[in-house]
Amino acid sequence: MSSTNPTEEVTSRRNSYAPVEFTEEVEKQCLKQVEFYFSEFNLPYDKFLRTTAEKNGGWVPISTIATFNRMKKFRPVDRVVATLRGSKILEISEDGENVKRRMPLDLQSDDRRERGNRTVVVMNFDFSTKDEQKRSEQEKTALQESVEQFFAKLGSISQVRLKKDHRKNFNGTVVVEFADEKNAQEFANNYGPDKETLSYEGRKLDVVSKKQYDQQREATRSKNFSGSGQRSRSFTGHRKNMPKLKKPKNETTKKEVPPIKSVEEDKTDNTSQEVTESAVASESAVE
Repeated sequence: MSSTNPTEEVTSRRNSYAPVEFTEEVEKQCLKQVEFYFSEFNLPYDKFLRTTAEKNGGWVPISTIATFNRMKKFRPVDRVVATLRGSKILEISEDGENVKRRMPLDLQSDDRRERGNRTVVVMNFDFSTKDEQKRSEQEKTALQESVEQFFAKLGSISQVRLKKDHRKNFNGTVVVEFADEKNAQEFANNYGPDKETLSYEGRKLDVVSKKQYDQQREATRSKNFSGSGQRSRSFTGHRKNMPKLKKPKNETTKKEVPPIKSVEEDKTDNTSQEVTESAVASESAVE
């Protein structure tokens, strides 16, 4: 049995990253980030965080939060705990180990239409699959922060999401949710098709509304699903992953013996065959 004091384990765990000076600005950034994790903009769509909270009565271990890429720079974690105690949105457990929302979110409410109206999609960011796979977690975090700062200068932003492919690499598309529908509409009007050019690091970007983006994706999916694209599939024939039916071992295969025809029936068949062959010959002559 280990003789290590639990308090020493917690201290060791929390000091596993280099500490930083918790200035007023650092505390503000730390609090904003954790409150975002538990906000209506993230929690309903963050499967890992949501299920963790649901299993623990709304509580999430702060040690878990501290492992998130955007939180690794905030050390020691004891200072994170102290910072979160000043939140009006979040509640910290007495032992300082867990955090949850003061007022639970109604995850069943459907406000997707409202959010869609204040969301735009910006495409054509420069990315390379090869370079993206080589990026470290710190570089990916830096890219996220850089894109957020870029859009923060263009309006009141609630969140910025970098879309990922199936390998969780950035695919060059960014979803931007504004604080209200008016800001989103103004942004789309200013930088939409045939409007003022929007560029990031010298690269021209394409701006569409969330509705237009969804329509484009649905059209692409329908095309591929109907058999016009590479992802077409057949609804007929044997599926390679489906088990093949096997005949019972005790079942004997019976060879069907054709019935014996009478002389009259045989004559009738021959007559019919001759008539058919004659008709085919007549049709060929007409052609």
